[in-house]
Amino acid sequence: MITREAMLRVFLTAITIICLRLAGVSGVNIIDGTVAVPHSRPYIAFLIITKERQLEMCGGFLIYPNVILTAAHCKGKAITVILGAHYHSKNEKSQQRIPVQKMITHEAYNDMTLENDIMILKLQFNATITKEVKTIRLPSEDDHFGPGTTCLVAGWGLTSFPGNSSNVLREVAVKIKEHCNSASEICARGIDKKGTCYGDSGGPLVCPGRNNIPTAVGIVSYMNRENCEDSHGSDMYVNVPAYLKWIKSKIGVSCSG
Repeated sequence: MITREAMLRVFLTAITIICLRLAGVSGVNIIDGTVAVPHSRPYIAFLIITKERQLEMCGGFLIYPNVILTAAHCKGKAITVILGAHYHSKNEKSQQRIPVQKMITHEAYNDMTLENDIMILKLQFNATITKEVKTIRLPSEDDHFGPGTTCLVAGWGLTSFPGNSSNVLREVAVKIKEHCNSASEICARGIDKKGTCYGDSGGPLVCPGRNNIPTAVGIVSYMNRENCEDSHGSDMYVNVPAYLKWIKSKIGVSCSG
């Protein structure tokens, strides 16, 4: 199995491609997926991240009108959140651009192993809830997401490896697998090569919760396979239920200012 350290080195190499993508050249999306129905995932966020002299991209999702959940490795000097996007590069009427006021990474986050790869973003002001911009439910103790559960993941990241990114939101179905590295992670994979790729980091793994309500169960973190199109291995997600107490404790702090 490929170590997280090795995969992080690959991820960091791909960041340069992602930066060029945002600059309008070529760059890095969901592998073997389909174009999402426009605004069918109103909770998803596109993050433009300033890191030193570069721009990078990640996904995220709205859990409160002023709070985004994403991966800790998406942290930067500054982040602008785009909500209500389908074509993120177009000036769609549905879009809301909101600067991030505060980034809260997990205290035990390890940027080499990607352990505890979770971050809360407090927005400078509340998003306006519309048909195209809504929050997503977090899991509760009554929810169960066992092996074999079919979930969806979406993002703007690579459609092939190597390859170019798509301006349009794409999605793919994946299934939760039985074995994973720890209780703080979820392993999931679609049929054959279906899954995530560079640029999808921070996006939500969405599964049917109680009464089939879409629920954010995981956060795209890294992969333990040779490349995005390798049919062996899995995509690795932060297990959101394992961090509910941490999220709630930080939300209280972040929402109070």
